[in-house]
Amino acid sequence: MKKTIIHVAPFPIQNMGKGKGRVSTYLPLKGLVKNGYDNIYITNSPYASQDDSEPGIEVVKINDPFTKTSFAYTRLYLVFFYYPIILPLYLFHAIRMARNRNVVLVCCHSFYLSLVGYILSKIFRTKYVTKFYGIDRPSAPGHTDIVRKSAFWYPSDLYIITNDGSNGYEYALKRGVSPEKIAFLRNGIDKPVNLQRDEILYKELAPNNEKLLLSVSRLVDSKNVDKIIDGFYEIAKFVPNTRLVIAGDGLRRKALEMKASKLGISHRIDFVGAIYHKDVFRYQSVADIFISMNEISSLSNPVFEAMSCGKCVIALDRGDTRKLIKDGENGIVIKSYEELGEAIRRLLSEPDMITRLGLEAKKTISTWPSWEERVQMEMEMINSICENKIPKVYIR
Repeated sequence: MKKTIIHVAPFPIQNMGKGKGRVSTYLPLKGLVKNGYDNIYITNSPYASQDDSEPGIEVVKINDPFTKTSFAYTRLYLVFFYYPIILPLYLFHAIRMARNRNVVLVCCHSFYLSLVGYILSKIFRTKYVTKFYGIDRPSAPGHTDIVRKSAFWYPSDLYIITNDGSNGYEYALKRGVSPEKIAFLRNGIDKPVNLQRDEILYKELAPNNEKLLLSVSRLVDSKNVDKIIDGFYEIAKFVPNTRLVIAGDGLRRKALEMKASKLGISHRIDFVGAIYHKDVFRYQSVADIFISMNEISSLSNPVFEAMSCGKCVIALDRGDTRKLIKDGENGIVIKSYEELGEAIRRLLSEPDMITRLGLEAKKTISTWPSWEERVQMEMEMINSICENKIPKVYIR
């Protein structure tokens, strides 16, 4: 029988539909398919669908009526709905889908589902891997830190933790995990083949040859896109030949559009929605400045991609941001949101600085691993686990 891996996750395999977002989940799944594994991917995300299934990846959607509401961000939701109802549904669907399959591994993709993953590994008597995409805090602000700590109560054969600047390696060690079981990996990047500006897209976004500021992220609280709008508002009245392009989608989009309208600058902000991963470099090519105000860390794929395109990045000083971006050398790092407007104004008044910082950013990121290399590391470790071998863990 073909080898099967059960995945439990709170998010879809791609955030906003096929080809849009979450490459850090989707590309390793494709790598598993290429390595001969069937994958059952179970999620309660409202953005997931059985239509996301494709050869080798079968998506199972759990209907959760509260995931798009503010109730899902409360402790009451966890105690009275998520734990007693949703978690058992994960177990039910996993057992139903895999009872006649050759399950060789269970992979958990979230703090919240560690207990489910551990129980499933015992039911199917197989290996257990946990995969955390950064580890700074639980995603829902109303949830306590016990959620994050509980992820390490249930022994795992391997912990794959994204090196996103939130000190995941150190946190796992503090929770008693052996270094031999921690793979600490940066996300890869797709490096652009053609760095020429997309003139068609530029004319669409900047009909009067405006300077373009770009943000690419999910529209959720932790990305602080509202602070980017505030910073743009500060300089918009003094630097009229500018526009802000916001690429991405999420629960905060409507509120952000309303904010722009109330500030009277909606006519100078383009909310372009979720874009296909293959189009990311088109948007990067037309930008003059890229902005990241991520609350956790700016060691994220949109920043890597902007730097690889030779773009000047303004980033918030959080987590390990300064390990990648050196203020005044290969980008601009600000300590608080209040500094954003001034940082934008200064750069726009010194175009030579924009060019210099962009060139240095490109040099910095030139040695970053590609997604192909990143996925290959993960496949080597997964194959070793499934073959009952001790994996060589990577620290990158």
